Amino acid sequence: MKQHILTALGERVVVADGAMGSLLFDRGVDSSSCYDVLNLTDPALVQSIHKAYAGAGAEIIETNTFGANRVKLGRFDLAHRAREINLRGAELARSQAGPGRWVAGAMGPLGRMGIDPISQEELEDIFSGQALALMEGGVDFIMLETFASLSLLLTALRGVKASVSVPVVAQMVFTQRGRTHSGRTARECFDALIRAGADVVGLNCGIGPKNALEVVQGLGPVTVPLSVLPNAGFPESSGDRLIYASSPEYFARRTAACAAHGARLLGGCCGTAPEHIAALVRALDAGSPEARIVSASPDEVNTQTAAPTRLSRRLVEGKVILVELDPPKHLDVEPVLAAAEALSAAGVDAITIAENPLAVPRLSNIVLAGMVRARTGVEVVVHMTGRDRNLVGMQSTIMGLAASNLHNVLAVTGDPPSAGSAERVSGVYDLRSLELMALLAGFNEGRNHYGDSMRLPVNFCIGGAFNPNTRNMALQVGRMEKKMAAGASYFLTQPVYSKERVDEILTATAHIKAPIVLGIMPLASSRNAEFLHNEFPGIEIPSETRERMARAGEHGQEEGVNIAWELLEYAWPHFAGVYIIPPFNRHAMALELMRRLGR
Repeated sequence: MKQHILTALGERVVVADGAMGSLLFDRGVDSSSCYDVLNLTDPALVQSIHKAYAGAGAEIIETNTFGANRVKLGRFDLAHRAREINLRGAELARSQAGPGRWVAGAMGPLGRMGIDPISQEELEDIFSGQALALMEGGVDFIMLETFASLSLLLTALRGVKASVSVPVVAQMVFTQRGRTHSGRTARECFDALIRAGADVVGLNCGIGPKNALEVVQGLGPVTVPLSVLPNAGFPESSGDRLIYASSPEYFARRTAACAAHGARLLGGCCGTAPEHIAALVRALDAGSPEARIVSASPDEVNTQTAAPTRLSRRLVEGKVILVELDPPKHLDVEPVLAAAEALSAAGVDAITIAENPLAVPRLSNIVLAGMVRARTGVEVVVHMTGRDRNLVGMQSTIMGLAASNLHNVLAVTGDPPSAGSAERVSGVYDLRSLELMALLAGFNEGRNHYGDSMRLPVNFCIGGAFNPNTRNMALQVGRMEKKMAAGASYFLTQPVYSKERVDEILTATAHIKAPIVLGIMPLASSRNAEFLHNEFPGIEIPSETRERMARAGEHGQEEGVNIAWELLEYAWPHFAGVYIIPPFNRHAMALELMRRLGR
């Protein structure tokens, strides 16, 4: 008689099957079609794959229902057939498993869920409904797999546990660094899943057998059975398909070696085929010929602390003057460098350099920052946006900043690309301002997002933006508090144009301990004032100020400096300094304000 799956896992290693989707693709199924509905439209094809895995020695046959939830099926107008697809999927797997094998009901995440939020109760109901249909079809247990989000996997686990009484396997996707994409370790994920009632925890997809083995080696004891179902290495793109070059023998050796570190349920994911499972069975039956692999010990985190930047010291010791310069939209950097030289000679504390404001391409602000510092020696604040880089590119850029000794960073989300552009321009936004600050703070602690040691110390002075030009000042102040918790040590405000707004800022931020540097953008003309007020995000200019600029006529620049000085003189005693943003890089306006401040 077949044992209960948990009893078997408590005594020995059990082998599961491999990939379903890649084999369906190899057999002619278009990648854009719904694989799950094949349970109804081409059951013989699905059965042939189950039969091949059973013949290779797999003891667990997974149903072809990975995407058979209402959300994913809804994209193919098949949500109303979810129960039927899952029920039939379980029956097809059972028909090939026979009495001596277990059938696992495969359930995956929901993918992109659109703009309308789905409540936790509805999410749980979606997973619960799928599990009930799989149980009705005769599965022995449920396998929740390929979840990149721990919170969604916990939701799925709650939904399944509330509706069925069979064991549940809960598997996460990890990067080659052994963490989720949000930075959680495998230990953190598994502990949370075990507390939530998972009967088996593990990993699948995302990484190949080598990285899977490294994750398992670093885990330590786990109180429930551990599952490992890696990909067949990393894929290579060939036309419209992905090719996995890992040989069955290599896959089998590395995957079988996981058993020596506590893994009890072994199998394959993307790129694996019956040949890989047959090789895995042979390796396990031979006692896993590969000796125990001892990974190199992680690099020790350098416990030294890098010296604080001059700007961070000045923010603590006295008032600061920062001036912003925009990179050019062309390759002639000499005017900007000349402006930087003049500002440095006048005693500016730092020059800030924006990154593609309004999502318009400009010269790299990081390259320009290095040129400014090399030419003048002045401190430079590099603006970093989450708009243009994914998580990999962002970390690479941060390492470049650290290696270049550019340790002053203003972390912002970034203006969105304009709608209706003739060219296809999309924001990345893997990280918004809060996540970017937390990433920079992690580098200050010596490690990147994945926990890898950076070996040399850094000490980023992390700035945040504060927009006081809003009807909900409390909301913006709340965001300041969150940014401080994420790592921000000071704030630059959006430009302010009235004494009343200055007073509102002082009242709303009285409890904020971080230095606040007031943004001042002198107006260049009446036309400039109207544009900023009506079209530039985050700026509001009072009507009386716009009227003054209109009356100034051709003397608009002088009047703009006078208006800015009146506000600056009023606010100067109450802030950590001033952040001057001269329009069109007219640095002479900033120099005049600095002169009036006594610089």
